[in-house]
Amino acid sequence: MGKGFCSAIKEMQNRHWANTQHLWCRWHIYNAIKRKCADYFKQLPKGEALKELNRFIDGFKNIVCAPNEGQMKALWESFYVGAGGAPFPEQALNYVKANYYNSPNAKQFMECYVYESGNLGQTTTSANEGNHYAFRTNTSIIDKPTESYKLRRIHKKQLMQQLRARAQMAYSRIPLDIRGIPELRQLVGKISIFALTQIKQQIVLGKKEILMGNILEPPGRCHCHTFMRYQLPCIHMIPTDGSPIPFESISRFWHLSNWDNSLQLDLNWLTIRYHYRK
Repeated sequence: MGKGFCSAIKEMQNRHWANTQHLWCRWHIYNAIKRKCADYFKQLPKGEALKELNRFIDGFKNIVCAPNEGQMKALWESFYVGAGGAPFPEQALNYVKANYYNSPNAKQFMECYVYESGNLGQTTTSANEGNHYAFRTNTSIIDKPTESYKLRRIHKKQLMQQLRARAQMAYSRIPLDIRGIPELRQLVGKISIFALTQIKQQIVLGKKEILMGNILEPPGRCHCHTFMRYQLPCIHMIPTDGSPIPFESISRFWHLSNWDNSLQLDLNWLTIRYHYRK
């Protein structure tokens, strides 16, 4: 994202979107680090530079994805001394520290900060970038903008078909370990497999805490990772006595019916185009 666009967003936040948090795309951050730091790894023996650069990026990804500030700091300390291997080039470490880790910008992409923004896990624009890269690398030189536009539409259409297929599978192909949980019986076949899996993990954790004699009382407004990031019931909200979780308590973001609605919109659009051509 260009600096001008960022400035425009800040202006809109000040005037109209006061409660909106502007997040940075992690995919772009990782690629920017690769571009800026690649030269620092060229001093390594032949064949090791790319391997160490990738290990450097993977190590920083672990820091970014740490669910709380304590783990983030601990991972940074480990990363700074080599993260289980040889120490990384000092110039690369200093660049990442100054521009990302030890910078106010960290509030815009570090997991322990941004999950409170209710982004539902949308922390990257890699889907759009992936579409562009996919047709660009599998296509010869494109002379006309119209041809580029057509190829992008074809690729996005294929992607949507894949996502719809996954949603259809979530209606009927429910994993057995999820089907057997009584608390999920009102949610099976109605929300995504990913959401069911996240809630299942919270149920298992909740029952384990109860067996250990711990009382699960929400500390006022719950700040659990699952609730804040995905808007799904967390360990403090789910029942552990076998009573079902109400479907109405699940954010509409995870409803499979969203795909039914989008499919109906597509059918309506096709009908309109058909009549218009007639």
